Amino acid sequence: MNIHTPASLRAKSRQLDRRRRRAARVITAMSRGASLNLTFMRNGSAFTLSDGTPVSSEIALMVVNDIRVVSVNDGLFPTTPQTWRYVEP
Repeated sequence: MNIHTPASLRAKSRQLDRRRRRAARVITAMSRGASLNLTFMRNGSAFTLSDGTPVSSEIALMVVNDIRVVSVNDGLFPTTPQTWRYVEP
């Protein structure tokens, strides 16, 4: 069991804040008309905005789980969407 120090808790908090800010920037871009796309490549999958901006998988998962973001269900199978869009709540 690890005992967290104040310094380690601050570092963890800063890391989480950075992730939230990145996710907020992606959601803001999506609210302005961009869509989040999942592309499958030879060496794995990659998320990008429709304007070409790359999005890390970690941030994309945060964005996809936001209630203002919905899937378009345009994937090969119904359970595997590849495009997400912003909708007004």
